[in-house]
Amino acid sequence: MYLSLGKAAKEAGVAKSTISKALSSGKLSYREKNSDGYKIDPAELFRVYPKIAKTDAVEPSSNDWQLGQADAETMPYSAKFEIQLAGLKSLIAEKGRRITDLEGDRAQLREDRHRLTENWQEERVRLLKLLEDQTGTVKLLTDERNKQAAEVPRTIWQRIFRRKPAMAA
Repeated sequence: MYLSLGKAAKEAGVAKSTISKALSSGKLSYREKNSDGYKIDPAELFRVYPKIAKTDAVEPSSNDWQLGQADAETMPYSAKFEIQLAGLKSLIAEKGRRITDLEGDRAQLREDRHRLTENWQEERVRLLKLLEDQTGTVKLLTDERNKQAAEVPRTIWQRIFRRKPAMAA
């Protein structure tokens, strides 16, 4: 059984964008991609992103920190706050994991941008050197002295005695 992009993100405990970036960079491989989306092998997913043990206490729903009206009446005052505190702590931990994930993505993007900038600068330097070499070659191929010598007319005496005309200053 293969996982979709959303299901893989949920199983790994990361954002869908993180899984998508890992797929596009080749860090994570997939079985196939079609109009329905990606088909990701769970073994491949858990190779890159270790499986998180899921329990009801670890993953509270978004409203677990709020007590129901019936529960509030039967529980002691301190127990209500302990449950709310535990729920809020788990929400903060989830936010922290998401922030860490986003910071990692941002650091990766900065590294990619820096590497691309360096590659573009190296390519620019290489092309400038190539352009200088080609310009030098063109200058060597077009010798202006022969052109100037051809333009100086020879006098009758120079033609008779087969002398070359003096170079113009």
